[in-house]
Amino acid sequence: MKLKTALFIVGGGLGVYAIYRYLVKQFALAMNWDYKLKYLTFGEVQGDKINLEGVLDIINPSNFSLILNSYSLDFYYKGEFLAHTESNTPIEVEADTTFPAPIRLSVAIPTLKGKALQFAQDVYNQKPIRFGIEGTANVNFGGITRNVELNIPDYEYSEDIAAEYGQGENLSQVRNFLCQKLYICL
Repeated sequence: MKLKTALFIVGGGLGVYAIYRYLVKQFALAMNWDYKLKYLTFGEVQGDKINLEGVLDIINPSNFSLILNSYSLDFYYKGEFLAHTESNTPIEVEADTTFPAPIRLSVAIPTLKGKALQFAQDVYNQKPIRFGIEGTANVNFGGITRNVELNIPDYEYSEDIAAEYGQGENLSQVRNFLCQKLYICL
């Protein structure tokens, strides 16, 4: 009888420990969710600001759903502030899924003046377009609300943005023409 009780206690303890480990692992997965900037498009121009609209895909690797209560993100290009976006609209992200979150960026035209030439050179040379992203997100997981700090100094938006929009071959032809015929090699 004592052996049966001991086995019951050990078995129950192992079961409780397994459930605890599973929940801790799922909580860690839920708090380390991933995201990617799906696309950006130009919106309207208002005074000295250009509005960009896009979609941020939120990837939840956990077996539990979570709610993104709010986020506040700053975007940087070549180390300088470019734009800010924030939302207080709750978004439910189901378990093991990717959910699109709409974003709206307002970019001040004076900040673009210094970066437009660098951006154009990166597109022309078909180099990767990289942004820095910093900010916070307020996430609710299983009734627990937590602020998640986001700090990605080198987020790759596109490896070759010209090729993504079907202009990679045309850009290569223009670059070859300029270099071979006009001796303008950049």
